[in-house]
Amino acid sequence: MSNSRRVLGIFDATSMVTGNMIGSGIFLLVGFAAQPVTSDFSLILAWIGGGLMALMGAFCIAELSTRFPQTGGDFIYLHKVYGPFPSFLYGWMSLVIFQTGATAVLALFSAKYTLQFLPQLQFLSVSGLASIILIFLTAIHCFKVQVGSRFQSILTIIKVVGIFLMVGLLFQSKPIEAFHSYSNNSADNPYIGFSRALTPIFFAYTGWNCAGYIAGEISNPRRTLPIALIGGTLITIIIYAIVNYSFIQSIGLENMKGQEMVPLLALNAVGANHWSGFLSLLILISVMSSLSIHIQTAAARVIQAMGQQGIFFKFTGKTNTRFYTPVNALTVQAIWTIGLMFLLDIENLVDSTTVVMIMFSALSISTLFKVERKKNDSKIFTIPFYPLIPLAYILSAVFICWGVIQFHLSQNSYLPFWGLFFLIAGSLIYFSWKNFFLNE
Repeated sequence: MSNSRRVLGIFDATSMVTGNMIGSGIFLLVGFAAQPVTSDFSLILAWIGGGLMALMGAFCIAELSTRFPQTGGDFIYLHKVYGPFPSFLYGWMSLVIFQTGATAVLALFSAKYTLQFLPQLQFLSVSGLASIILIFLTAIHCFKVQVGSRFQSILTIIKVVGIFLMVGLLFQSKPIEAFHSYSNNSADNPYIGFSRALTPIFFAYTGWNCAGYIAGEISNPRRTLPIALIGGTLITIIIYAIVNYSFIQSIGLENMKGQEMVPLLALNAVGANHWSGFLSLLILISVMSSLSIHIQTAAARVIQAMGQQGIFFKFTGKTNTRFYTPVNALTVQAIWTIGLMFLLDIENLVDSTTVVMIMFSALSISTLFKVERKKNDSKIFTIPFYPLIPLAYILSAVFICWGVIQFHLSQNSYLPFWGLFFLIAGSLIYFSWKNFFLNE
C-alpha cells in the first residue's frame, strides 16, 4: 500500500491543471488552428468548442477521481472497472510513449529555448541539456510533494501574468503597419474547416485530467478535485479566448493562418517588437512549467499505481519513507525518457500513438457507464446531465481520431497505425510475462 499523504489543496491542484494545459500550444499552434477557418467568429468558437470538450472530460474525471481517489488517474479507473489487462495496456502505453514521449518532447523544447538565453551552454547537445533539465526537475519532485507543487505553482503564476501582460500590450496599442496574407488556405466548407481547426486546439487543451493522477495526494478530494479540474479548465478556456481575440485585433485572421509564431507577429504589428525577448522567455517558462507537471503527475504516477496494484514491478509502487514521494517511479520515468531522447524520433512516435491515446481517454471515461451510481453519496461528485456529458465526450474523441486518421492518410502517412503496433506488443508482453511479475 502507498504511504502517500494528502497534502495538496485547491490552489496547488488548480494551478497544476491550468499550468499543464497552458503550455507551448497557445503560442505555437494558434496559426495552425486559424488556417482552415473562414471567420474571426469561427476561430474563437473553435477555441471555445475545444475547451468545452476538455470541460466535459473534466466533469467526467471529477466524478471518477472522487469515486477512486487514488494515485494513478486513468490507470486506476480502468483497473477498478475493467480489470488488470486494459489497465496494464494503458500503463504500458504511458510508460513506452504516451507520457514519457510527451515529457521528452517538452524537455527537448526546454533545452532549445534555454540555449537561446544561455549560448554559453552550446557545448552541450540539445539532448544532453534536456537530460540535465529533466534530472533537475525530477530531483525537485523527489522531495516533499508540497515542494514540487509550490515550485510548479510559481511557474504557473509567472506564466499567466506574462500572458496577460502580452494581451495588455496588444490591446493598448494599435497596429502600425498593414499585413498582407500570402495565401488563403481556408476550407471551402466552413464546417470542415471548423472540424480541422479542432485538431491542434485539442492538443492545446491536453492536460485537463492531470490532477486525477495525484488524487491520492490531494486533501479533501470530494471538494478539491472538482474545483481544480473544472475550475482550471474554465480558467484556461477564458485565457485562450482572450489571447486569440487579442491576436485577431492585432494582425487579423488572414495574417495568422499557418504562422508558427503568431504572438511575435502580433507584437511586431503593434510596435512592441522590443518585447520579443520577453516573449521567448515566456514560452520557455510555459514549456518548463508543462514539463515540470508532466514529470510530477504523468507516467511516474501511473508506474507507481501499477506497482501498487501488482501488475508491474513492486518496487515502483513504493514511496520514500522520508519524503512520501514515488522516488522509484520518478527514477524509472527519468531513465526511460532520457533513453527516448537519445535513441528515437520522439515527435513521430508521439504522432503515431495519438489515436490510441485519445481512444484510451474515451475508454477511461466509458467506465462511468459501468460503475454503480448511488444517490446521496457525499464523498462522490456526480456529473450533471448524466449520461449526456460522458457520451458527448466519447463521440467527440471518435470524431477527432477519425480526423487525425483521415489527415495522415491524405498525406500517404500510416503513422496512426504504428500505435496499434505498440498496443499489440504490450498485449504480448502482458500474456507472456504474466506468470513472472504479475500477481494474478
